[in-house]
This record gives sequence, C-alpha cells and structure tokens, in this order.
Amino acid sequence: MGSQTGFSGAKRWEEKQPLVADALVKLAESHSQQDPTFTTTIAYTRLTAAEALKQLAQQGFGLEQLPSLSTMTEVLNRMGYRLRKVVKAKPKKAESVRSGNPTMQPTQAKIAETDDIFNNIISHQEQPKSTKIRRLSIDCKAKVNIGNLSRGGKTRGDNQADDHDMGCKEKYTPCGIVDEDMGALQISFGSSYKTSDFIADTLEEWWNILPLEEQKTIEQIQIKVDNGPKSSGVRTQFLKRMVGFSDKIGKSIHLIYYPPYHNKYNPIERCWGVLEKHWNGAKLTSASVMLAWAASMTWKGLHPIIKLNSTIYQKGISLNKSAMKEVEKRLERNPLLPKWDVLIRP
Repeated sequence: MGSQTGFSGAKRWEEKQPLVADALVKLAESHSQQDPTFTTTIAYTRLTAAEALKQLAQQGFGLEQLPSLSTMTEVLNRMGYRLRKVVKAKPKKAESVRSGNPTMQPTQAKIAETDDIFNNIISHQEQPKSTKIRRLSIDCKAKVNIGNLSRGGKTRGDNQADDHDMGCKEKYTPCGIVDEDMGALQISFGSSYKTSDFIADTLEEWWNILPLEEQKTIEQIQIKVDNGPKSSGVRTQFLKRMVGFSDKIGKSIHLIYYPPYHNKYNPIERCWGVLEKHWNGAKLTSASVMLAWAASMTWKGLHPIIKLNSTIYQKGISLNKSAMKEVEKRLERNPLLPKWDVLIRP
C-alpha cells in the first residue's frame, strides 16, 4: 500500500519533514491533556498552530521546513491534538451550594505558580533526547471494580450486566509508568491501598526489569508526577522512598511536578484514556480477565508490561520532623519552585 498520502499521491508534510514533525509532537505533548471523560483518545492542547510555528522557528527550523498556518492546523488535528476552548470554572461558592459539599474545589483552580510550573516542565521536555536521562511519567488511575458490571461501552458478546455494583468488594488500583522516549508502558495493579509505598514499589519494579546494559547507560531518571497526596513534593514517605531508591540504584532522581488540578497534562493520563477506551464494553469479571484486557491494549504500537501487586500496604505512614530533616538534606529543591522541582543525588 505504501505510505499514507492524499488522493494526489503527494506526501503529507509530516512525511516530508520527519525531524520537524518529531519536534512538533514533543512540543504538543508538553501542552496537552487527556480528554477528562476518557471517552476518546484525543489529546486536547493549549498550543495554537501559530504558536507551534513560532516555537519551531525558535528551535532553529527554517521557513522552508515549516508548513503554512492552515496546514499546521491540519497536521495537529491529524496527529490527534485538538485545540480546545478555555471555559471559565464555576465559582467555588456556587459549586458548593449546588453539590451540598462545602469543601468542594474547582476542577481547574490556578495557583500563582501555575505558569512558572508549566514553563519549567516544558523546558525539561524540550531538552534533547539522551540515553543518559530516562524520562518517565507516573501516576495511579481510579480503582477498577471487578464483577459482572457494565463499563459503558458496546460489545458483540453477552451484553447483560448487573444494574449496579451491589457494593463491589474486589477492586484494583492501577499504577502506570510510561517511558516518554521509548514508548514502553508498565501497569501494576494493586489489590491494596494507593500509597506512597505502592507507587515507589511500582517504580522499583520498572527498574528491575530493565536490561542490565540499559541500566548502565542511565545517569538520571526524570519523573513527571502530579501533585497528588501520595506523591507530592512534601509527602514525607514518598520522598524517603525516592531517596532510598536513588541510593539503591546509584542514579539521580529528578521529580518534576504538575500544578494542582492539572494532572490531565501528565503523559501517563493519555495511556489511561487508551486503556479505558480499549476495555469499555468488557465485563471485568475477575482479576485475570482484567489483566488480560490490559495486556492486549497497545501504546505507541507496543503492548504494556502488566503486573499484579498483592502486597497489603499500610495507609498514613509519615516521617516525624527529626527523620524528615535527614531526608530533606538529600533534596535539592529548585529555589524558585521548591515543591515542584526536586533533584535527588545518590
């Protein structure tokens, strides 16, 4: 069949300019978020076609390599990046009254450092790919209920499901790690609680399955992570585990955080969108069925590595002030963004 072309037989811009197209993907990824409903695999982006052309030019690509403004819009859409209108968040008070929950937070709140945090993420994203730095994105997904339950999709098989979960007792928490450069995805399904230790153990599992020769080339592991309560830049147990992990493998760990309420920009969220779309309509009646469905999805053309973690984790573990002082000595915090950019050396 040959490469994908238009009716005229002419190659598309991204086929004629693969190096620029690769730079565009990296640029778009750093500005994108997963569809919050998980009903599509589209990535919504804040990046306009005009801004994409401007930033590519700043990276050194010449006018002869760049497409027109209208073509750039088409290219971004073809690549799965749709520009989305920014809508105003509902006032916190109005939401609270309507929901009856006075502690409810707006879904897109913005703190003073939000723009600086995103600029920091983008600056690291735009660094040239290097075998010495392994760039990961890590996060947990909402618990998966096991049973004869509908997942909101369509099926060609048995389409009868229970009308509600009847207090489903068997649940699993997926923790995923995606390698941004290699495209490899690993998902660990935990049968216990989502804790700092579960996330840290998943990271150690990822490291342990890397080939030894590959481990030797890595000097730093750069991890994009959201500001969730189990892995934030002030979560004492998580930071302790990261210091211990750095010492254990002899590599630097660089934690780069997303601002509050913006975790959908974390690349791993794109993987969750693909998984949710993949198994919608399937009845996950057992752990083995769940694992099989997860293993059959693809990300960047690859099947993920799937693990089942049966460890029972204790909730609420934290360090006292004295112990945390020793951990804090090992943390090199960005003076401008101390909670959002943390480097740990072995």
